[in-house]
Amino acid sequence: MNDTEARLKITKQVSVTRQKVVIAKANLLELVTQYSDSDRLIGEFLKRMDAQMPEKIILNPEVDPLPNIAKAAESISWRAAASEAIWELIHSNAIIPTTPDLLDGSISIQWTTVYQRSGGQSSGWSFDEYSVPVPRKLTIPPSRKSSSIELFANPDLYLHNLDIPNLHPDIEMALREAVRCFRYELFTACATMLGKVSEGTWLELGDALVQVLSPSDAMQVRKQKEYLENPAYGIGKKIEVVVSLFERQDIYLHISENSGVSVQELRTAASWSNTVRDSRNTIHFGVQPSVPNNYEKVAALLLGAVPYLQIVYRVISACKTRENAYRLTSTSRGEDESE
Repeated sequence: MNDTEARLKITKQVSVTRQKVVIAKANLLELVTQYSDSDRLIGEFLKRMDAQMPEKIILNPEVDPLPNIAKAAESISWRAAASEAIWELIHSNAIIPTTPDLLDGSISIQWTTVYQRSGGQSSGWSFDEYSVPVPRKLTIPPSRKSSSIELFANPDLYLHNLDIPNLHPDIEMALREAVRCFRYELFTACATMLGKVSEGTWLELGDALVQVLSPSDAMQVRKQKEYLENPAYGIGKKIEVVVSLFERQDIYLHISENSGVSVQELRTAASWSNTVRDSRNTIHFGVQPSVPNNYEKVAALLLGAVPYLQIVYRVISACKTRENAYRLTSTSRGEDESE
């Protein structure tokens, strides 16, 4: 393999995904409390990702260059993601530059055909197409050093902290909008989007609790199922019905045990949702919330969404796991009978 082919292999493996940028943002925001120099900040991040650039790539028939080529591509990918993440964090005022000059962000790696004292040639490649200059020194804004609430003023960081892999796409979109509204101090709009999040989550949970039941158990809760399917009932009533379903531990004990969620925990999540609903109802003319939709209240609702949504989605996940296992068992039994 010659140097032109090796460089082409590296560029083909470079991948700067949205996921990488989100991971970089979360890590850099933590590391910037220890390192203000951008070069070292990015270097420490690359260590965390086990993505340091190889010292050199040996292009000699006696050595397989592919592992180091892959390592170089991974390092370039994470470095570019980190640089992009820095600018996004600056844009959202999560970090600020403390000097006007920029770190050029140049990316290069050495290659050689020399191996074990054999003759050959050496040179290097630059990857300017992936270079993103960033401010040389960074810090956390003074107004945010004393508050963790501000860390949730960025949708990517908020969802990264939420860490729910099976989050419904519509709920994810509503959460992103809620965080954006909070960032621009549109507190009632933020509460409204949280209301959509709450409503969608409970409806999804209600459906999961019904779908997981065997035909005989489903007959015992047919009235609650009718409530959930009736569009005439509001979300407040439907949340009550979902909680009452889960309270039937004679039916849902296995779901409670598999999810690690108790009835009391689900009731607590319902209380959060009721507070969100009270805040959201101010979109109706003449309706006032029991507590004004100010910074402190809506920030608390956003922060509270993290543990409460995790509780609900643990139950949803347990239901779907149980439902899939039941279907597989039923299919297997059907196949056995046919044989």
